[in-house]
Amino acid sequence: VPLDFESRFVGKEVIGVFGYRFGKSGMSLALSGLTSIFGNFGISQLSYLTTGASTIWLLCAWRLSTLVPTRAEAEEVYAKNKQEGSSLPKKGH
Repeated sequence: VPLDFESRFVGKEVIGVFGYRFGKSGMSLALSGLTSIFGNFGISQLSYLTTGASTIWLLCAWRLSTLVPTRAEAEEVYAKNKQEGSSLPKKGH
């Protein structure tokens, strides 16, 4: 979706602030919940938890990166849509 510079800038800032705040709050709640369920964590348990979370994050990021088209693929789709008369899909079709 094409946006002007100000909309992109403000959107990034809003997403950054909410992502940061909700990320910290969510992790705090998750660790508090795990502590109440399993008891206190030692350093080794936290390192296992961190390694597992990092591995899951890496696998998700890798999978998502395969879904992003290359620049050549995106330009090809754009050119095809432009030849058909519209760069955006029509609503309801």
